[in-house]
Amino acid sequence: MATILVIANPSDPATRIGYYYMRLFAEHAAKHGHTVIFQKTPTLQALYKAITTYDPKLVVANGHGGFKTLTVGPNVLIGIRSYDEATHKKIDNQNPEWFQGRIVLLLTCNAGRELVQGLISYGAEAVMGFREPFIFINDDTVEAPKDTAAKPFFLSLLQPALQLLKGADFGQAIQATKDAFTYYYDETQAAGDKESSKYLRFDRENLVAMGDFSVRL
Repeated sequence: MATILVIANPSDPATRIGYYYMRLFAEHAAKHGHTVIFQKTPTLQALYKAITTYDPKLVVANGHGGFKTLTVGPNVLIGIRSYDEATHKKIDNQNPEWFQGRIVLLLTCNAGRELVQGLISYGAEAVMGFREPFIFINDDTVEAPKDTAAKPFFLSLLQPALQLLKGADFGQAIQATKDAFTYYYDETQAAGDKESSKYLRFDRENLVAMGDFSVRL
């Protein structure tokens, strides 16, 4: 069984939906015997402590991505020292080496531009992200559990983590994720939901994965 670090914070409407699905994943992983550390209000210090104390093999993070950063709540948790054009922030702290030897799923926007490659360069085993904004359709009038519009996007987004739990290697998990986006694309196309199908295809095409595709939990 693996040790898994899940990071998510419901700080705005977009991340509230992501937070709901990250909680579902964490509960599912725990029920299947994995050790799960869930950080709802992470800081750099808390992240470092979790990594050095529990040594997670898998890190799953949902938040707001820049080209070189991951921000969860108010805090930049992962950064490559530089200026991030996407977030218009100067990054003074650098910590990609914390993820050496780990599988990292950046379930957020833009991180596929540079942060995925940056983590690989510092020794991460395998990393997934999206090179463009992760765009989804949702219904603002209902809470996340009842939001059927958002469900295809977030069930697809969860696939790499879920497939790794099932024993898939990283390459198989990534392919299953692409297949999920395609499945829901076809489903929404058949239903005449052109807007959802458009963005499901967009997200699939912007998925980026690098590293050792044979690695498993």
